Amino acid sequence: MYTVVISVPFRRISADVCEVPSDWGIALKLLRDSLGGRFGPLTVAAPEAPGKPGERISDQAPLALHARDDAIGFVRLGSSDWRPRHFWRNRRAVRRTLDDLAARSEVMHTGINNLYLPYAPMGFFAGRRAGKMSVFVLDTDIVMQLEQTARGARLRKRAWTWLYARLYERTARTAIAAADLVMLKGHQLHVRYGELNPRAKDFYNTSFGAGDVIGADLLERKCAEVRRGEPLRALSIGRLIPRKGVDHTIRAVADAAARGVPVVLDILGGGPEEAALRKLTAELNAGHVVNFLGTVPYDAALLKRIATYHLWLFTALSEDTPRAMFDAMAGGCALLAYDLPFSRQVLADARQEPPVPLGEPRGLADLLARLHGDRARVAELMTNCAREAPNHTAESWYARRAKWTEEAYLARNGRLPELPAREEIGSVVGAR
Repeated sequence: MYTVVISVPFRRISADVCEVPSDWGIALKLLRDSLGGRFGPLTVAAPEAPGKPGERISDQAPLALHARDDAIGFVRLGSSDWRPRHFWRNRRAVRRTLDDLAARSEVMHTGINNLYLPYAPMGFFAGRRAGKMSVFVLDTDIVMQLEQTARGARLRKRAWTWLYARLYERTARTAIAAADLVMLKGHQLHVRYGELNPRAKDFYNTSFGAGDVIGADLLERKCAEVRRGEPLRALSIGRLIPRKGVDHTIRAVADAAARGVPVVLDILGGGPEEAALRKLTAELNAGHVVNFLGTVPYDAALLKRIATYHLWLFTALSEDTPRAMFDAMAGGCALLAYDLPFSRQVLADARQEPPVPLGEPRGLADLLARLHGDRARVAELMTNCAREAPNHTAESWYARRAKWTEEAYLARNGRLPELPAREEIGSVVGAR
């Protein structure tokens, strides 16, 4: 059994059917396919979300997974409604469940969600107690993100952030040093942790396939639109939460439009900041250039939709590693972003404009104005992204991850496990 311990919640609909956020469901299917059953059935241990079938999970449209048809099972660790006090009251039950899973698993795949409800770290240490192979994954430099978020805060907030970041980093360093396979997303994480384990690999967790990369005909039509001076269609994708800085995107577009730049921004996503962002849009008199399109499922239709835009804008206020950056790349969109380590790395690889200074929406408006005056450059940036995208398909990245996993398992155990029969997989994945 290949067990993933994570804080992303699922909703059980029946004994055989569970719902998960759509982007996470796609990622699980890609992981399942890449492993090919080599380590047994794929099982996800996570908190369970309340709600009715079809309701959003973590502000996303859900995707239903069938235990037998999809060969992905779910085990409840607790409730997504739990506060830290509920988790710690029930920690012994969580530990027992994880110890039982670890005893029956070939691989324990974990990371760090947070230290208040540390499902994933507990999964890692359960695997260590059971002597099982460990895959440890980090996809964002949370220490940097915390420090950036706390800048300018009151002393008490900064002191607590400093303490939490030190505990987080200590936990991460312990796990990374001990893991059989470490996957770190982006150069910044390798700067912080890479020297701890020679088995640390750089990875990107993309979800678009080779068939989702924009075709030459559509790319040329978009480039022709840009060269003709048609309005620039810009896109923002993601949860509407403060650290994503979508208010900065709106301010930049409103500023550029006020200067005469023909640009329209569509915002895909939902979250607790939506009402405040709509209010800001009205205050800036930007309702004619900013559209809120709500939450949509992560699927092939979304990728086709992304490919109709010219620009992708990203103004997070602290370190982030958005998968949407690669989806926009696959769609042949020029990437415009604030200067954060991961954004800087990807923009350089895709031969884009240098990132805008962090926290300066006027700088992004300046860039939009300059690109409006150099439409050939916009077309060049779009083409560069379309050319870079095939290097980052899900097929290529998941194949690399599967190869690394097999190599790490062989190094630990001397042989690969026998492939299980389909009936054996089905008997496990329906586990509660």
